[in-house]
Amino acid sequence: MEKPDRIHLRDHVLSAEIGAFQSERGRVQRLRFTISVDLADAVSGSDDQVDRILSYDVLTQAVDTALSDRRYALVETLAEKIAAEILAHPAAARVEVSVEKLDRGPGALGITISRDAPRVAAAPPDLP
Repeated sequence: MEKPDRIHLRDHVLSAEIGAFQSERGRVQRLRFTISVDLADAVSGSDDQVDRILSYDVLTQAVDTALSDRRYALVETLAEKIAAEILAHPAAARVEVSVEKLDRGPGALGITISRDAPRVAAAPPDLP
């Protein structure tokens, strides 16, 4: 089986208020986002037409939408929201989302999740 084509966003750093601990409340932290998306169709069929591919803007907009949605206590919940936003696009088959806090510990602390796009089963044929 061939591996699917993928697009990605790496090391996208934004600041946001996030965290479950009292020491994190009212403080903005730097977050690093890394996202990889397995495409439902190979890019070879795009004929160099931007309208036929999953735009990188879908990835950055998913992050922006999730961050504007609410304040999160957990990076895990934020990653789930980003994954759901991306998988709502029909060109996305699978997504991997990493969210890391850069200001909380001695290194980057975070989560990486992988989610598949929901597939709708075909309706059973009408029986006479």
